[in-house]
This record gives sequence, structure tokens and C-alpha cells, in this order.
Amino acid sequence: MTASPRTAIAATLLGDLAMAVAKFIAAALTGSPAVLAEAIHSVASAGGQVLLLTGVRLGRVSPGDTAGFAYARERYFWGSTAVFSIFAVGGAFAVHGGFAVLFAGGPAPVNAAAAYGVLGIAGVFAAVSAHGTLRQYMQIVRGRSFREAFLESKDPTVVMTLVGDGAGILGVAVALSGVALARSAGSAAPDAVAALIVGLLLATRAVLTALKSKRMLLGHAAASADQEKVRRILALQPGIERINDVTAVHLAPHDVLLGLSLDFRPDVGADEVRRIVYSIEYRIREALPHMRRVYIEAGSVVRFWERAMERKTGGP
Repeated sequence: MTASPRTAIAATLLGDLAMAVAKFIAAALTGSPAVLAEAIHSVASAGGQVLLLTGVRLGRVSPGDTAGFAYARERYFWGSTAVFSIFAVGGAFAVHGGFAVLFAGGPAPVNAAAAYGVLGIAGVFAAVSAHGTLRQYMQIVRGRSFREAFLESKDPTVVMTLVGDGAGILGVAVALSGVALARSAGSAAPDAVAALIVGLLLATRAVLTALKSKRMLLGHAAASADQEKVRRILALQPGIERINDVTAVHLAPHDVLLGLSLDFRPDVGADEVRRIVYSIEYRIREALPHMRRVYIEAGSVVRFWERAMERKTGGP
């Protein structure tokens, strides 16, 4: 059974909050810009997880068809567009702090043991969180590459959480290296460079989030296998002369809008058309429960009315 994405998000959120507090304390004790950048990284990551949870909760609200479309995309908005701003601002703060120390110069961080201890624990937290998220990721990847899973996944929560965990591990490693090199060189420059790199990691997360946001908000087409299953269901229905179009778009991870354009045989009456439509909707929802919204257009009827309007207006 696939675990709820909220489990991975909640685990990452708790770890981020705990480590943000510890890193800010360590930054105050050591004066290290790299540790401060990592504290900002944890705060930004925690804020992102809160927004992901907000999107998951609001995306499950179903007040009715009149507002259903807007609510269905809540997860996509909060999971991507809003998170982008947090990472972008966090990255800007970290880069600014790194440049300020790099240009001002100064001694190496003091009390390095505090930095090593906090960053080491942070690395363990990030690794444990990444392990749990990776297990959920393997359940949804189904043999695809990470790039394919990232671009094609209909649910952004697990993939984006995995990206965050990976960035967290890399950020801790960079900060540890910066503090160690600064202590060896007796200069704050390596520590400042490490802060810059952590800031760039946050900026990279912002870019990846923006790319995912664009794909999700523009609309993900339903899986080709699902669309083919719909066509097979339609092929078994008597009275259909031709299938003009099958369009299926994800409004949310488990909410698909399906639009069908069909031509019915000329000898099929209105009552029979109504029966066929009811049969199509029932069979599709039975086979594909996530296709919650099914709209069927009778193409032959539409063309009849178009020709009637053309004759009425004196068109060709």
C-alpha cells in the first residue's frame, strides 16, 4: 500500500524545525556564515513543508462542482508556486550573508565544536528523512528515471520532499567543509564561500520548484494507458459511430477531468443517446475512479446546431 505523502512531509517538517533552532544557536556561538546559511536553509525548508501540507489539506476539500475546479488545484499552487518564493528569498539571504563576510574578511569561526556537533546531527536527521522519503518515492517511480518521475509525477509532494532532503544533506556537507577549511586556513573566506554555495542550493530548489509549478498549473495529461482504457470502453458501446476526441487532464493527483466528443449513429434516438451516456459514465468511473468529472459532447448534434445557426445568419 502506498503511504500518504503527508507522512514524508510531516517527518521532514519536524526535522527542519528542530535543526533550524539548533543551527541558529550554533551560528550565534560560532559566528559562522555557513552555519547561519544552513539555519536559513532549514527555515525555508520548514516553510515549504508547511505549504505542502496546506496544499494537501485544501486539495481534499470538495465543496461541490461549482468550486471543485478551483479547490482541486490547491495542492499544485501551495506545493509549487508558494514554495518557490520561500526558497528564492531564503537563497537571497544566504548569498547576501556569504558575500558580506567574504568582502569584509575576518577570522575563522570560533567554537567550531558546536558547529561540527550541530551540523553532524543535522546530517543524520537529513539522512533519516531522506531514507523515509526515498522509500515512498520508490513506490511511485515504477522504473522511471528521476527526471521522468520529477516531470511526469501528478503529485508533487513526495518528489519535492526528496529534492529537499537531498539538498539538505548536500548543504550540511558544504557547511561542514566550509567551517573545517576556515579553521585550517585561519580565515573566514572558506566559510563565506560555503554560505554562498548553500544559498545557491536554495536558489536551485527554487528553480526546480518553478519548473514543476509550470507543468502542474498548465495541466498534466492523464496517463496514456488510462486514455486507451477509455477508448476501449467507448468501443464496446453500441450506437457510437465515431470517437472524435478524448481529452483527460489532471486537476489534482487523484482528480481527472475527462472530456469526450462522440458522434452517435443517425438512427439512435434521444432516449437511447441518454442511456448510452449514462452507461459510459458508469463504466468509466467504475474502471477509473480518479476520473471524477466526465463530460460528453455529442459532436453530431453540435454540428447540426452550427449548420442551423449558419443558415439563420446567412453564412455559407
